[in-house]
Amino acid sequence: MSRKVLILGAGKIGRGFLADVFESDNNLIFADANEDLVAKLNNAGKYTLLSIGQEQTSKEISGFTAYHIGDERLIKISDDISLMAIAVFPDAFDSVADFITTIIRHRMAIGITEPLNCIVCANILHPVQKLKGLMDERLNGGEKTYVDACIGFIESIVLRMAINPTPEMLVLDPLVVATNGYPELPLDGTAVKGERPVNEKIVYTENIQAEECRKLYTYNMVHCLFAYLGVMKGYKTVYECTTDTGLRNDCIGALGEVSTAMIKEFGFSQESMDKWNDRLMQNMANSYLNDELERVGASPIRKLARNDRLTGAMLLCRENGILPYYLAKAIAAGFIYNNTADEQAVIIQKSIKQVGFKAAVIKYCGLDKEPELVDLIYRQFLKLSDGDLAEDTEYVALLSKAYSTGFSYELKFRGCAQCTIAAMSELTNKDRSELFQAASGLSGGMALCGDGCCGGYNGGILFMSSFVGRRLDRIPIDGDKTAQYTSFDMAQKLHDRFIEVYGSVICRDLHKKIFGQSYCLRTKEVRNAFEEAGAHKDKCTSVIASACSWTIEIMREQKLI
Repeated sequence: MSRKVLILGAGKIGRGFLADVFESDNNLIFADANEDLVAKLNNAGKYTLLSIGQEQTSKEISGFTAYHIGDERLIKISDDISLMAIAVFPDAFDSVADFITTIIRHRMAIGITEPLNCIVCANILHPVQKLKGLMDERLNGGEKTYVDACIGFIESIVLRMAINPTPEMLVLDPLVVATNGYPELPLDGTAVKGERPVNEKIVYTENIQAEECRKLYTYNMVHCLFAYLGVMKGYKTVYECTTDTGLRNDCIGALGEVSTAMIKEFGFSQESMDKWNDRLMQNMANSYLNDELERVGASPIRKLARNDRLTGAMLLCRENGILPYYLAKAIAAGFIYNNTADEQAVIIQKSIKQVGFKAAVIKYCGLDKEPELVDLIYRQFLKLSDGDLAEDTEYVALLSKAYSTGFSYELKFRGCAQCTIAAMSELTNKDRSELFQAASGLSGGMALCGDGCCGGYNGGILFMSSFVGRRLDRIPIDGDKTAQYTSFDMAQKLHDRFIEVYGSVICRDLHKKIFGQSYCLRTKEVRNAFEEAGAHKDKCTSVIASACSWTIEIMREQKLI
């Protein structure tokens, strides 16, 4: 017996993917806020779905009915549905929550206890969490109990891309939907109430968060990277970007960064990520899709937000000791993106002029406790503003290795100055064992007191000076002044970098910047609180990681490496 499926949102994903998933064994019902679209769907009674790959295929979707979301008949119709698929933009979640609340109260009133599962499709992290939060604001205690028992909210991963149809396609069918034809709909199997819907196109996963991050931080991230950097090169489509060697390298670099982070965070295998990224690049390089950069880059305020596709990927890298160099480049390009037809792009440009670039990054990316990421984005912004889109990939790889090595030492062994010296010794293949031992008392702002210099700063200066600092045996001869002042120059560069990023070289001041408070680590109680605040998750680890990459920069400028 056929079942009724209500698709809330008759846009490209609703018609172009969800209808395709469920049309074979269900009676489809569309609900949408666009009255004109609803009328056209009902008048036509069908529409064309195009799958555009190396070959173009088409199928007809029919046998559906469409209603305006405010039509009261939908409430009665909801008696007979066991599945609702929601495909709307996140800014429409309020109206969706109102609609579902009405249905819940109706089903409760007439005694329906059969499960209703709601599949949520949205390109944000944790859309179910957001929607359920809105539901909680509307429901009373008894209604919440009913929801817990009878209503499932299921996160999904939408990898089918829908594009704007060509004029030729629209002549053949004004309601046509064109997609890349991606066949599967992954769902959170743990969230289903009652029996799981069985469908050859549905794939259940027990870790939807990992899959959600993988999709958002790869597919959606790459779209934005191509959009913002591609526009700077004068390109119009994603496909054009894939033919540009430099942009492909940027894309591969960003994918490499976030893939390594996801392997560490979620336990994906390298083979799994490689296959995933290969398929991603094949999809992006589909010349038939002709996906426009203005579409995939639209609404940059939303896409640059802290937990979204770019900044979210950057933060995941930071938490796992990966330098997000190429991700920072994409974010910087997002702040350069100046599409006067895009209201959000215009707002960002006005904000940069009013408060400055770094303040705008902090505001829109939400990076108020990650100053080293703001600095990384800013430096990429300066580079791009000068028209320099090229990369020395070997140098970037060296900076990335310095960052991850410093992070790893601080994560495992603690002792900020010692970890900086140990990491730099490994990177340069120079034994500095005595220097390492001598730095033992420099931890925690010297003697764990917090009122001395940061160990990343101290350790970096000590290590650089061990290469070119003043030598005791030269003092009676000429004072070894050349070496002394070379050492001063290098130390000043590291000093200035710390000042620019953290506003200080003093440990307790850095704490205030990245923790919101300072810590004197002389007692175990305070050290425990320090750890609970994330000191060796992504706070001090990131400071040492950054100090190592900056030290490498300075030594390279001095031609010491």
